[in-house]
Amino acid sequence: MQTTQWSDDGFLDGLRRQGDLLADAAVARLIQERDISEVNRLFQVMRSDDQPLPPDLPAPLQDFIDRTNALPAGVDLARVARGEAVFMRHAFPAALVLLAKSLPEGYQAPCLTEILMISRDLARSPYDRLLGVLQMLVRVCSIHGFQPAGAVVLTAQKMRLLHAGVRTLVPRHRPRYEKTHGVPVNHEDMLATLIAFSYLVVDGLQRLEVELKDDEAEDYYYLWQVFARMVGIHPADEPDSTAYIPRNLAEAAEFYASYARRHYVEAAGNPSGVILAKDNLEMLQSMIPKPLSALGLHAMPQIYMWDLMGAEACGRLGILPVSGHKVLKGLLITAVRTEQWAADHLPAKPVEAFSQMVFQGLIDQQYGGQVEFLIPDDLATLHRLAPEKR
Repeated sequence: MQTTQWSDDGFLDGLRRQGDLLADAAVARLIQERDISEVNRLFQVMRSDDQPLPPDLPAPLQDFIDRTNALPAGVDLARVARGEAVFMRHAFPAALVLLAKSLPEGYQAPCLTEILMISRDLARSPYDRLLGVLQMLVRVCSIHGFQPAGAVVLTAQKMRLLHAGVRTLVPRHRPRYEKTHGVPVNHEDMLATLIAFSYLVVDGLQRLEVELKDDEAEDYYYLWQVFARMVGIHPADEPDSTAYIPRNLAEAAEFYASYARRHYVEAAGNPSGVILAKDNLEMLQSMIPKPLSALGLHAMPQIYMWDLMGAEACGRLGILPVSGHKVLKGLLITAVRTEQWAADHLPAKPVEAFSQMVFQGLIDQQYGGQVEFLIPDDLATLHRLAPEKR
């Protein structure tokens, strides 16, 4: 297989040295004109993906919003619509893949886990971070999100400002981070994260034997190619450039293999990753209804993590294999259909049944009572997962 720049350590090292000049300048100006406490307000204002920006936004942030309030040039909206349709058809298993593969695989990289552990958000409230990321996935992939009145532009702007805020805080909390790992929230790490939401989701769906044609997979990936530019992954002052983004899933796979080679380590060298993976698993387990959990199916999230990530990744994250793996998987569909609330709502395939059950947990628990999990109208099928109790 012919290699490209996505296997070139020199090129990838260059990505690690780059942040987001425009967003960083906006936050630096905010601190200069106000004070460092404004970073806390920045997190409060920008954190909620579903809320509009306040009318009294400070001038540095408003200037940034005004300068970035458009899609990149040349976006193929017809192809975007096809990618959105792919997600709509496979929303439930895609969300399962995100929570059981895309996010935890990234916990193998200390350059990511050290950032995540600064605030310990995941350890204190797994719903707050994990379901926030899932909410972002739903918003980016929902129908009409890339239209002028859609949610994707605002989502990208908020993400860029939040990342700029993180880059401001890291030197205080992890003074050796940049010497060891490069610029916090750099282009390589950001690209790896978006590849996890795109290429790894496609890979996970294929592992689960979800029917996905090659052109459908590429159209879904195209959504994230566009979004990658919108969150600042491009050469400085070239917002329309695709030079820093793999052109297709084959190049995305090459980049991901390079990223894993460069940054994934064993559990002993990454205790934060083990903690984050444990919290991820416990959150998924909490979504299993108690009657099914009593039957032993609380192990299903662990089984799916092994199926989706494999033994090597699970070993690095301290996720143990499950005794009776195949037998428990075979019992799943029978067990969920014994639950009266599920009888009319779950399909025949076990993966569909389990992923819909996970979504039921999200709706029922709503971030543990803290933040509502919001579902766009065009994902109306999800509403059927919260029927009245019989």
